Amino acid sequence: MLGAIIFTVVISKYVSASDQLWRNLANKDFIYNNTYKYDNIIDVIVNSTKTQILDFTEESELLSGFPTRVHVSTNDTTNLEYPLFVTAVQQKGVSSWELPLVIPTRTAVLQFNDMARTLCPHDAGPNITAQSRPTLTLATSSPENILVKIKLKRVQNFYVEVDKEVTLNMTPSSPKYYYFSFDRDPWNLTETKNSTYIPKFNYKPKSVLLMIDSDDDVCAFVSIQNNSCPVFDNEKDMLYQGYYFTMSHKGGITITQSMFPRGFYIVFIVKESDEDCTGISDSESGVRNPGSRFKTFRFRAMEAVSYGDYITGVLVVLALMSCVALLGPIGTAIYCKSRTQIVLNDETPGPSSSRTEPSVSESVPVLNHDSNDSDLESEPDIGNSLPMPLNVAGLSRACPVAQTRRSNRYFWSALTVAVVYALPVVQLLFTYQRLIFQTGDQDVCYYNFLCAHPLGVLADFNHVYSNIGYVILGLVFMAQIRCRRKFRNIDNQELGIPQHRGLLYSMGLALVMEGLLSACYHLCPNKMNFQFDSSFMYVIAVLCMIKLYQSRHPDVNASAHTTFMLLALLMAIGCLGMMYPNKYFWTFFTIMHLGVCFILTLQIYYVGRLKIEPSIVVKAWKGIKQHGRSAFIPVYRARGVLLVIANIANWALAGYGIYEHGKDLARHLLAILLGNTLLYTLGYVVLKLVHREKISIATLLWLALAHVSWVLAALLFTDSKTHWSQTPAQSRNLNAVCSALNMLDSHDLWHLASASAIFFSFNALLILDDPLADTPRHLIPVF
Repeated sequence: MLGAIIFTVVISKYVSASDQLWRNLANKDFIYNNTYKYDNIIDVIVNSTKTQILDFTEESELLSGFPTRVHVSTNDTTNLEYPLFVTAVQQKGVSSWELPLVIPTRTAVLQFNDMARTLCPHDAGPNITAQSRPTLTLATSSPENILVKIKLKRVQNFYVEVDKEVTLNMTPSSPKYYYFSFDRDPWNLTETKNSTYIPKFNYKPKSVLLMIDSDDDVCAFVSIQNNSCPVFDNEKDMLYQGYYFTMSHKGGITITQSMFPRGFYIVFIVKESDEDCTGISDSESGVRNPGSRFKTFRFRAMEAVSYGDYITGVLVVLALMSCVALLGPIGTAIYCKSRTQIVLNDETPGPSSSRTEPSVSESVPVLNHDSNDSDLESEPDIGNSLPMPLNVAGLSRACPVAQTRRSNRYFWSALTVAVVYALPVVQLLFTYQRLIFQTGDQDVCYYNFLCAHPLGVLADFNHVYSNIGYVILGLVFMAQIRCRRKFRNIDNQELGIPQHRGLLYSMGLALVMEGLLSACYHLCPNKMNFQFDSSFMYVIAVLCMIKLYQSRHPDVNASAHTTFMLLALLMAIGCLGMMYPNKYFWTFFTIMHLGVCFILTLQIYYVGRLKIEPSIVVKAWKGIKQHGRSAFIPVYRARGVLLVIANIANWALAGYGIYEHGKDLARHLLAILLGNTLLYTLGYVVLKLVHREKISIATLLWLALAHVSWVLAALLFTDSKTHWSQTPAQSRNLNAVCSALNMLDSHDLWHLASASAIFFSFNALLILDDPLADTPRHLIPVF
């Protein structure tokens, strides 16, 4: 009984709703008109009882191969509760929109009373046929009359030609798109007379570089979609197909035929706000005037580099790096030949300076070293037994085997860090690379899109390949060290600067790893993995400073474990600086930077003999009270002056960092390390001249080449074409076309110049003290 009652109620409601629907339909007038023409503005009235159905005609069929664009606008008094619905029916599809068009943002609402849409050309492609004219239906539930203005026209610049600029104007309510085909003579129309209007090409490239410019600050989306319908021409739907990116003033992307065999659509959409491009949230709220969301684009499809350009670029880079690499073996061969002549002539060892010094037998007695295994790990106790002035003999008391073990730890520590560090890096970056192809989001990676040449699975082949210089030169440098080992006088441990080959090998390995990790970074460069690109630059800078310091302080140098713990701390600081780039972190970093400079100044000046303890302040104060102004006069004046200069430079860097603090702490940290390395190298050379030590012509040539290369590298590095600390759209504003061989930009050239500069610097450090090879260590001063 209850079921019957429920059934009766449901049926009665259904019948009542059906009656209401039929009454509404009975009261509605469907007005059909097929006299409207293209390119004319048409005024029609619609309301809740009047629905307009419109068909259109054209005076000629010559333009029937181009798609139709529909422009619709209403009066400003249209009620949001009763929107106007526009439906366009084509032969193979239906499209619909509503007016007013309401676009909500995070802080405001944009309302448009006009819109324009390009109807999808379902037959676009190699065998395009005439596009059928649509039938429009205009309907609303508004009880009041709505004045609607309509205009249909053919998009005559729809088909993009190679190297021909196209200009377009847009708002968020009027997205546009264009079509590019890779096929030769793709327009096979049913009527040959139409061929005078449709572009034909004698040649179509297999890949094109799409270059887009705009003078407006308005943020926009650009999407590259496959040749299929429907075309996603709104912000939400466009994320589901093809490739897309944000832009404000400049954008670009290289597209190959293998990506879109049947051609592709270039879709332009003006975003509802600029937050995605500027990174700044809009503060204005409420309903905003959409008049400011107007943007003008200019774009051009240019032929991308050919495979011949790829081969030329690869061979030129390889030849250039090979020429640089050959300089090392040539210098080593000259050194080995000279050492062979010295051994054959059995020359008597003597000092390298022009001064007359006592012979070895007349000098301080030679220390006897115990080579028992128990002494291998022990640190020398230099205490207060150091002579005045200091000499290398007094700071090289550890037995030769212990020194070798200690030096070799640098190489094995560097190798361990390299392997453990590199494996997850490779895995992560290849995951990023796959993410680009799977999602199509071109904002993930900060490429120079105007000079990013895809090849195979690599989206930016040239920036990956240009790192080959680091690898080649690093391996060559390691081979040089091995060759030189055969010609060093290893029997007499009292002559020349102590050799630390493990440290030299670790420098060469660091150069190789810099190339490999930089190549991995350029698979998908962005904020989250920049430390992969710079980490072994930190290692190189620190190892160079240790190499210089270890030359004159063999036994008081930092151990490998301490060195790599310091490097780990530096990388952690760089990572935190990128994650939390605020003024508080920069203040903390600056204080720590200057504190470390102060401690290292004391350690270097006092040759590591000064113990940092709480009572040091009291002792310093007593010394000042006892000696007065003379307490500030350095005993080692040359060393003191150079340390003052180094501190001034570091204070300047710290001041610049705190004043211009931003999100890029990693580059600031790299500037500090490389700057101090160059200062230390210059100071070392100056001190050699002060002590009247000979500097060979080869060393001067290496130093000259290094400084020229460093200056060139610095200029190229500052000419950045991307910047991951900014938004993807802001980074694109820096993009530029290739400046060398149609294949390389300034960052590629930075890779080549910096690799050469490091290689030249390594060779200068390698032979800097060669003139002292036959000088007794007690005659070699410490500085």
